[in-house]
Amino acid sequence: MAQLPPDGEWLIQQIGDLVILFHRYTEEEIVRFNPDDANASAQAQQVIALDERLSVEQKSMAHFWSGYFYGCANL
Repeated sequence: MAQLPPDGEWLIQQIGDLVILFHRYTEEEIVRFNPDDANASAQAQQVIALDERLSVEQKSMAHFWSGYFYGCANL
């Protein structure tokens, strides 16, 4: 699990076979994807890029962590 800066209100976490980007306090989800699936991971990147709830810094970190989970799933 990773907290997105600056305040950790958004979390990205792998739970079972899925990675979920969600709001810490409300559990509102931005995206959920299978990190083992290249197409699902790419579609999640697009959802993150277009989401208006995240700042540029938060999007950058969400992209980073999405790539991390994808990389770990495909070792």
